[in-house]
Amino acid sequence: MRSAWVMRSVAAGRPSTMTTAGLRRTYFATAHSRSQVAAGPGENKSWMLNLLGYYGAESTRLRNAESVFQTCVDQSSKKAWLTRGRVVNDFRPRHALLLAHVWLVHKRLLADGESGKLMQEAIFDLMWEDTSMRIRSMGINELSVNKNLSEVQKYSFPLLVAYDQAMALPTKVEREDHLGAASWRNLWMADANLTVEHCMEMAAYLNREHEALQNLDGEAFYEGRIPWGAVPSWTGIKSLVNESELGSGDAMLAEEAAVDAASDDDALGEWREALAVNGKRYWWHVKTRESRWEKPF
Repeated sequence: MRSAWVMRSVAAGRPSTMTTAGLRRTYFATAHSRSQVAAGPGENKSWMLNLLGYYGAESTRLRNAESVFQTCVDQSSKKAWLTRGRVVNDFRPRHALLLAHVWLVHKRLLADGESGKLMQEAIFDLMWEDTSMRIRSMGINELSVNKNLSEVQKYSFPLLVAYDQAMALPTKVEREDHLGAASWRNLWMADANLTVEHCMEMAAYLNREHEALQNLDGEAFYEGRIPWGAVPSWTGIKSLVNESELGSGDAMLAEEAAVDAASDDDALGEWREALAVNGKRYWWHVKTRESRWEKPF
């Protein structure tokens, strides 16, 4: 039986999902209208918003999808994944990390019927657009972007299927065992120098976040107010097989924790980093929707 992920991809015509210019135009049109009506404090602009379709089902869904997807980007971008987590700062491991959080969101949406399905499609369209932008940022020729995106999708869907199969197992021990194995293959690219215990910390995190999302209030979830848990600490875990050659594991974790603290993920407050269609980095404000090329301080 073919996986629901593959069936949905085929039904939607993927990998041609990267050509979602209409979705992008609709989203940015509504975002632009929001920034316009923000002017003139005290004035009631509801009639204008209604006229522009701001409160329509599709516009609302696209805004919600952007908010939810951005929380996945924010959580998977925390520096602790690269330091304590030892995820290599390369395209494929970082993509797998983002994909794991999008998968968690997908599992939460399964219970919401048709509205959840439409939300899933919008979030995945955003993710493939984001992936295309990250491919461009690597200096890939525009004519080769679609080909590279197709390759990314080819190794993305098996990871999603592996996570789905893990969560279908009857016991927590079995689920986490399979989640840890899938993470080892994709987040750490089957690094033989990484210990089982290190991978199992990630498995416990995925299981914990899955449960938390299932219990999260629907309104908070759809508005993107997702209280993601802390990145695993890996404290007391021997992460590397040859860790003794590199020094004390606890000392290394303490040093990495200090690095994390010195480079606070929240230093920019409500500003978020993103990529433009041409691959150039810019920053945008989560409340005002202001965007700028220069990094805010």
